[in-house]
Amino acid sequence: MGGRISIRLEVDPSCREPEITIRVAEPSELTERIISAIEHSAEGGYPRVTAARGDTVVQLDQREIIRIYTENRRLMICTSGGLWETRQTLRNLEGILDPSSFVRISRFEIINLNRVAGFDFSHAGTVRVFFADGSQTWAARRYVQAIQQALKNPGREA
Repeated sequence: MGGRISIRLEVDPSCREPEITIRVAEPSELTERIISAIEHSAEGGYPRVTAARGDTVVQLDQREIIRIYTENRRLMICTSGGLWETRQTLRNLEGILDPSSFVRISRFEIINLNRVAGFDFSHAGTVRVFFADGSQTWAARRYVQAIQQALKNPGREA
């Protein structure tokens, strides 16, 4: 596919339900991700994440999440609206988060790649992550390859 995708919309008043056709020379990982994204979008997207702050309980849209990390044995969700706590496990959240946007960077943290301003790969074996809100964190050495792989995969939200 070469990274360039041609999209064409045809309006047909006789069409009863939307029909999507993907034409490729051969199936690839990119076409599978496109199909998955369309299916999730048609189903209403990825599920919201339940979080609390004091007596306030909210359903966070995944796009709001900057990072999710463990602090003092509590799972914290950082958004531009502040810190929230969740009772879900990191493993459970990893299973429901959009895999094209979120990547685990340590045993204790998952980040939203769409909220990352940049990476510093200059430290031997580790990566410093800079977020658009000015905060930063460090990725564990054993997750560097997963981060690099996630960055190579096109199709993430901008």
